[in-house]
Amino acid sequence: MGETEVSAGCGRTAHAHELRAAWGRRSQEAGWDPPGGWWTPSVDTVCEAYTSGADLVDPCTRLGEARGRSGVDIGHSLADLAAFTGVAGWEHAPFELVRALAEGWVDAGRTQDHCQDPLTGLGTPAYLRTRVGELYRSPEGTAPSALGHQLVVLALDPSIDPWRRAARLIVLGYELRRYFSRGESVCVVDRGRIAVVASRSEQVDRELEVLRRGPGWEHGVAVWSVPLPPTHREALTLLDGLGRRRR
Repeated sequence: MGETEVSAGCGRTAHAHELRAAWGRRSQEAGWDPPGGWWTPSVDTVCEAYTSGADLVDPCTRLGEARGRSGVDIGHSLADLAAFTGVAGWEHAPFELVRALAEGWVDAGRTQDHCQDPLTGLGTPAYLRTRVGELYRSPEGTAPSALGHQLVVLALDPSIDPWRRAARLIVLGYELRRYFSRGESVCVVDRGRIAVVASRSEQVDRELEVLRRGPGWEHGVAVWSVPLPPTHREALTLLDGLGRRRR
């Protein structure tokens, strides 16, 4: 193994955290976008394996699977691996690690559930767009059911560490199942935002107030809602704006 860019005098856990931070910085400098979508539990698996001297083939396979399930293309996945191996001290990524990541990425594509985010279990951004589009389908001359729906948005603080934000997103996604259990679509927008397609009703409004005072306050989450606009095109513009706002 090569010499890493991080100090070698710290404990193994601290060394793994330092390696993770350096890897994340280098990957983002190389163009990873959005920055908040970089961390996944498999990143920690790779860092812990490296700092303990364990074999990296299986962790890199799992990293490839995670990247593939998240919709990251193979080029960006390999560039991210190159960022890791550069921080770890290799001039070039070892072939066996490149192959392991690529094989994991391909395997993820064979079994990928395109409707479910692998980290949180919530709907994907693509599913959110599909669900919103369905609400604008209506017989000619009639108002779409979208006009009776709203988009509830929950946004985590973008200034916290990406991995800490991702961990809070997982917990928040689980807790939201208690508040939205009547057919609402709960989806991730990115690694810092969740959007819920819900009906416009007094009951939902009351639950939003409880949500703000409970998990919203506990996790530092901003909660707001906006009615779905009159046209599908305007709705897509709204969704695009949610995805760009925090980058």
